[in-house]
Amino acid sequence: MEYSPKLKKVMQQIKQIINDNDIAALVFLHTPGHGEYLVKVDPSYSVAKIENEKLRVRARLQEDFKGDKTTWLNKTADTSNMLSVLAETCGPVIYGIMQLSESLDKEVNAQHFGGGHSSHTQQNN
Repeated sequence: MEYSPKLKKVMQQIKQIINDNDIAALVFLHTPGHGEYLVKVDPSYSVAKIENEKLRVRARLQEDFKGDKTTWLNKTADTSNMLSVLAETCGPVIYGIMQLSESLDKEVNAQHFGGGHSSHTQQNN
């Protein structure tokens, strides 16, 4: 099995809360041997989305907003704020985890084999 049923179940619950509250989120879950992650950047107030595993912003004034400059400005500003907050809060935490992980790996001569980590878009089997 290349996934954790427990993590899949918990992630589904988290996704429901995120969707019900129309919010953005970066969520990382772990249990020994497995990880699960969610990148949610497309709540209704955002012009960002994930396409082909790449973060994209689509906000063309005429084509996407029919020339409504106020809505365009509000959504692009809200998206910019969302990305800034996620980067400023998650970036340093992830960087610290990366550094500590590398140090610990060297200290204990750790080896990680494939393992199981999956995104919220991957199938359960």
